[in-house]
Amino acid sequence: MSQDDELVSPPRDEAIRTMLMDTVDADPTVRRQRKRRRTLVFGSIGVLVAASVGIGAGLVVHAQGVTNTSVVHCLSSAHRGLGGKYPDASASLASTSGVSRADDAIGLCQDMWRQGVFEPGYNPTSSNNRFGTVPSQLTVCVMKDGSAAVVPGDERDICQGIGLAPLKP
Repeated sequence: MSQDDELVSPPRDEAIRTMLMDTVDADPTVRRQRKRRRTLVFGSIGVLVAASVGIGAGLVVHAQGVTNTSVVHCLSSAHRGLGGKYPDASASLASTSGVSRADDAIGLCQDMWRQGVFEPGYNPTSSNNRFGTVPSQLTVCVMKDGSAAVVPGDERDICQGIGLAPLKP
């Protein structure tokens, strides 16, 4: 075995590599560069996510008319539930022609509130349900499928706040 072979033996080679990596990892300049790179990458991802949310919210901002008159969604609160679902009870109001309509969405939902549909323990097959209290303010919004959604409250941006379009005047 020659003298050169002893200098690069595998254990010695591994020790040199480990010492070199420890030195590089401990270098403040290298640490700053890594931190800067991480900040840039994660900051860019954050900007992209924020822009996507902003674009998505911007799509809903425009007022719409009710195009799906076969159903009215009466929401029990102005907040979305788990999984983005709306806390609602749906109803259809038939006209004399037999075609469903959503002309009086607020009136329909007021009746449902009054009948206790949103009260805890409500049983649709029981005649002993408690009467409910109708919210003082109700606002009509438009769901993505074009149906009316009546939301408790009268805040200026209540529809957009829950991902719905405001009703076109």
